[in-house]
Amino acid sequence: MSELRYPNESREYRDARESLLKDEKELIDKVKSVAAKRRALPPGGELKEDYVFEWANDGKVGKSVTFSELFADKNTLLLYSFMYGPNWDNPCPSCTSLVDGFDRTWYQVAHDASFVAIAKAPADRINAWAKLRGWSQIPLISGSNSPYQADYKCQGDSDDRQLPVMHVFTRQEGKIFHFWGTELSGNHLDTVWPYWNLMDFTPEGRPDIPVPQQNFRSKFLEENYLHKK
Repeated sequence: MSELRYPNESREYRDARESLLKDEKELIDKVKSVAAKRRALPPGGELKEDYVFEWANDGKVGKSVTFSELFADKNTLLLYSFMYGPNWDNPCPSCTSLVDGFDRTWYQVAHDASFVAIAKAPADRINAWAKLRGWSQIPLISGSNSPYQADYKCQGDSDDRQLPVMHVFTRQEGKIFHFWGTELSGNHLDTVWPYWNLMDFTPEGRPDIPVPQQNFRSKFLEENYLHKK
């Protein structure tokens, strides 16, 4: 039994906590094991083309940037495609929650890898949303005139059928290769989502709702995804 004790806790609590602690350790070991297998993947396919995007950050909205330029001086690129199509009123609340967190952790990740977020909406609308949310760190780009999202399965049968997908690319000897991408449906980014992970620590747990509560609604998402027959 652990020597750790908190004020006024019961033996029943401590015994149950010790049992849970074993499960938590097994979970951490499993996460590390999966990460090791991910790092050992054989090379993925070479980048289909050097896609051209538009910057969506303040000060350079609409300026062209190529896929290869997104790497800057790094050899690894994390590229998160969030759900915000050209005809959407607002982006997906869940994706917004993720980018809220990504924006604040970007400066740490950027020491080791390039980290960029992309959406299919026009650059000026992405920028307007970023200012509303207070995103100021993570580079933002629009793929509104690029086939990237279609080629790399970040959307369904149209530009407005966007999907949340994280892709990782690597640059080796002047060539760019796909390294890994999320291929699970639902909860595929749980391990890097502060909101869900923090709620998992609470007695209430995750709210039984399809997307986290926000002070806005995405009517396009509700009508075409959540309530679609």
